[in-house]
Amino acid sequence: MSSRTGLDRLVVATVPRDVIIVSGPEAELYLQGQISADVAALDPGESTLSFLLEPRGRIEAFFVISRTGPDTFVADTEPGFGEEMTTSLARFKLRTKVEFSPQQWTMHAVRGPQAASESTTRAAATGPADAPEHVVRPTLWPHTSGYDKLVSPGGVVSQTGGARQISTEEFEALRMAYGLPALGSEIQPGDIPNETGLVERAASFTKGCYRGQELVERIDSRTGGRRSICRLRAGVPLAPGDELHDGADTSVATVLSAAALDDAVVGFALARRDAAEGAFTSAAQPVELADLF
Repeated sequence: MSSRTGLDRLVVATVPRDVIIVSGPEAELYLQGQISADVAALDPGESTLSFLLEPRGRIEAFFVISRTGPDTFVADTEPGFGEEMTTSLARFKLRTKVEFSPQQWTMHAVRGPQAASESTTRAAATGPADAPEHVVRPTLWPHTSGYDKLVSPGGVVSQTGGARQISTEEFEALRMAYGLPALGSEIQPGDIPNETGLVERAASFTKGCYRGQELVERIDSRTGGRRSICRLRAGVPLAPGDELHDGADTSVATVLSAAALDDAVVGFALARRDAAEGAFTSAAQPVELADLF
């Protein structure tokens, strides 16, 4: 998006996250066949995006998976989805030597200038490998620097010098401007992964079979999905469900989320892949559309 240059101030938000600790001597092998990310390619201290899909290929969960040790992983997602995600992950374990522990953790999300230097030196878990108490990782947001400190219940996190504490509402606005679509907001269970704009970052096409893989690869090989989540920026108020049109008054996108940030309205829309970069509201006000990355 041409008018976005990145977050120009250092901020920190404290938000809840549902966490699942996956551990055991066969944790890597089991996850490799259940989720879309290539967990075998992760070294301890590394993180990546991933989907958990139904066998027919629809989304059950969207999350971050972090490797904290040879046989231990921490998956974190939006609040309210951890229990169902745990149940789904454990559904096919049978005699596999892997355990799942759902928990509620706190994430201290640091964003803005100078945040990158700390994230690159602290992008690792702390605490015993089989029971991590903290996970510090570089942010996976595409348009600003930063890092996330995931802290278990009762854990203590050091203050981030110079960062201004912001509210959950302010953090959500920043996420819409610089970050990623979220499960329960722009991404819903049952959605098609190829329409999220995240398949290239959250799914492996080389690691072998995993649950729901067939739909992802079939759509990718044919069309890549008829629609995709994109970023939006406008100078007028928008609300979820608003339709956006092209110059011929044909509907090209639907607003998924929107929030005011500084002097603009930012958010996400589900747009036709053949839509132009610009669109218009029903009142003919221009709306800028852009890819997620």
